Amino acid sequence: MAGLRFPIDGYTLRNARDDDMAFVMKCMEESILLSVPDDEVILSDLWMSDILSVTSIAIGGDMMRSETFVLFDDKDERRGLLWVGMSRDQFTCEETGYLLGLFVDEGSRGRGIGKALIGCAEDWCRSKGLTLLTLNVGSSNADVKSIYGHLGFVERSTVMRKRFR
Repeated sequence: MAGLRFPIDGYTLRNARDDDMAFVMKCMEESILLSVPDDEVILSDLWMSDILSVTSIAIGGDMMRSETFVLFDDKDERRGLLWVGMSRDQFTCEETGYLLGLFVDEGSRGRGIGKALIGCAEDWCRSKGLTLLTLNVGSSNADVKSIYGHLGFVERSTVMRKRFR
């Protein structure tokens, strides 16, 4: 896909290129850190490089299954990220769009950009013939969880875990 039309004036959403990858990885790292509890953030130097390596491989993989977009402002500065792909629903195996990564830089937040990026993800799904968009949000990221709720996303399952020694 050549790109998605971004609905807010002064911004352009473009397919990520090789020279965008450092920005993409920075966005993914910040997004991950916002999604995990503080005890995991403290230990992130032990696992973050592994996550980013897997992310880099996934982004560079089959572009028919996912696409990565970078949001630029009118000064050609990178301001956000949208990474969307196709997957199967964990319960029904129905084909679904999957929001793999979404990030808006701190200075651009509070302007409706995240909401517009979600709209672009929905457009991407429709262009692929999909009628469902799925995402994960960290339980510690209450602000984003609330935004997703206002955009019509509903909680469907809860991932639980237990750390032991």
